[in-house]
Amino acid sequence: MRYVAMDFETGNSYYTSACSIGLAYYEDDQLVGTETFLIRPPDSVGKFHWYNVKIHGIKRSHVKDQPTFDEIWRKIQDKVDGSVIVCHNAVFDTEVLCRCLEFYNIPLPTCQYICTVKVSQKVWPDLENHKLNTVADALGITLNHHEAGSDAHACGEILQCALRETHCADAQALAEHLDMQLGVISPAGRRQCSSAKKSGTERKSHTGRHRKTASNAVQGKGEDQ
Repeated sequence: MRYVAMDFETGNSYYTSACSIGLAYYEDDQLVGTETFLIRPPDSVGKFHWYNVKIHGIKRSHVKDQPTFDEIWRKIQDKVDGSVIVCHNAVFDTEVLCRCLEFYNIPLPTCQYICTVKVSQKVWPDLENHKLNTVADALGITLNHHEAGSDAHACGEILQCALRETHCADAQALAEHLDMQLGVISPAGRRQCSSAKKSGTERKSHTGRHRKTASNAVQGKGEDQ
């Protein structure tokens, strides 16, 4: 099974303010490559919020000459399409992905995804919490927290540890074992990754930009990452 562990950092409370993406590529249990890109968000998302900058250290000036997301997507699309995306707090990172694609009128890929927050809660329930740094530390995974490439790699390694711990062959078998349902992204619609197989809801893909409060945007990354 092909996996793409993915992590976004955002400049402010807009999902389309993605300013960095980290990717770690796996073929079954083998890490086969990593990539990290800085992203220049659309001018329409406005200034970077100080708290986001405090978390990841990326300022608007750092990305003013970097490619926009649509340019980066052309480089990674073939690697993402058809894979299982792996995210820590997938509701955040998959929403950033979809909103950025929709902003540039790019069709969504067809792929499944799994959330390693939910996985770690089930496989290692006795941890103090299930933030990315806590889980990575417990499993001996090196992490430079909130650097997108390092976060993505750690997320991918958490999935691999969970597969070994449960003796599951792949993400689908792991989801079945943990009574989870893989999320789905496709041009026809999306379904969330859920902890109970039948609790996920289908929803149609839609265009436009969502806005969260700055504090909620930070919680989306900070609570679980």
